[in-house]
Amino acid sequence: MILVCTTLLFTSTLPAQSRLEVSAGAGLFDGVFLKARYGQIFQVGLSQDLVSQLHTTGLEFFYRLPRRGVPGSAGPFYVMCGISTTLFGKGYDTFEQSFLYPRLGRSFLFHGRSSRFGLNAELGVTVHRTTNPPEGYITELFPISVSAGFFYRF
Repeated sequence: MILVCTTLLFTSTLPAQSRLEVSAGAGLFDGVFLKARYGQIFQVGLSQDLVSQLHTTGLEFFYRLPRRGVPGSAGPFYVMCGISTTLFGKGYDTFEQSFLYPRLGRSFLFHGRSSRFGLNAELGVTVHRTTNPPEGYITELFPISVSAGFFYRF
């Protein structure tokens, strides 16, 4: 499913877009992260947790809702879905843990000379899947998942 979505995004919309966004922040189930996104209406991003023991690495997909009255331009609100897993986790506790996190988000621009700086705030849910060798896979739903990160757009 992720491979099909990625292929569709790269072949149809992303080559015509030229916006790169880099952000740093913290979130519940994201840890202290560094993220990079590419695109304008449809965006694809990578996320890396830098501090926690899990060190989750994520792939994220975004759809920025169009502005009212201007259908071709991205507005401040967006829907996103990400999946992250413990590729670089440390210790036995991190073995095969993954998170699926759909969220709603909003970007706030800091007004200034360039207006390239801002804050992304997101709220959603998280599905956590982990292994426990004697019992197999355990899946839990957490009713809240939040994230906030300061960004810079190129």
